[in-house]
Amino acid sequence: MAEENAVNSNALLAVGIIGGLLGIYLVGINSLIGPLLACLGGICAIVWGANAIRTVAGYGLGTGVPSIGYMCLAIGIIGGLSGLALTLVPALSGFAMLGPIFALIIAMVLGFIVAVIAKKIVGMKIPVLLRCTTEIAGAAALSVIAFSVALAGAYDIASISAAVLIPGYIVLFFILNTMAIQEPFNACLGPNEDQKRTLTLAVANGFLAICVVGLLLIPSGLVSLLVIIVGVIGWICSYKKFLKMSNEAAASVKWSGLWPKTEDQ
Repeated sequence: MAEENAVNSNALLAVGIIGGLLGIYLVGINSLIGPLLACLGGICAIVWGANAIRTVAGYGLGTGVPSIGYMCLAIGIIGGLSGLALTLVPALSGFAMLGPIFALIIAMVLGFIVAVIAKKIVGMKIPVLLRCTTEIAGAAALSVIAFSVALAGAYDIASISAAVLIPGYIVLFFILNTMAIQEPFNACLGPNEDQKRTLTLAVANGFLAICVVGLLLIPSGLVSLLVIIVGVIGWICSYKKFLKMSNEAAASVKWSGLWPKTEDQ
């Protein structure tokens, strides 16, 4: 199991939920700044999800990281879109602003139900499975919705459907956000894995991911350049920090050369 946390998991949960929701809700504040804030909210959710992945996968060899990553992203997307679509119900038509909150709640409830099935029926004996699966699903929903509203410019299901679902960008976000959330622990796992280094890589992944969102925003004009610039600067700074932490944690860093041109006889 991964070592004791340097950053409290509850604090990261708060950062993920509050930061993710704030970014989503502020998308309409300005056509230039709004999408960038939504992207930054998505990064908050990615870091939250990466910490939850780290916690649950620390009980095994790391082989289940991609499995729970893709599973929870699927749960998050289904739950998130279902939550946004709830506002189309006539009785809830006046509560469109609550769509992102509905999305988070439904995604986390679905994640919890799947975790109960995995624990009680499948028989997986992981103490933190319920909490972590629930958290990863919630983080997945917020991160995907945040990137989606950055493209759509609004958080209603009609706008997201037109800008993300119909063009097929939701498939890209499924893969992009899965890799951003699950890859940090996979890359850092080992006897000397530590939370700060893993989450630093998660931040780098998040900034790299918003560069992709920036490319998708090219038809929107200047906002695309702003998102890409912030993404590149954020990625360079966070990845340099990750490399520094990796070198400091290593016993030694040596060049071992390339593989031999011929096999030894």
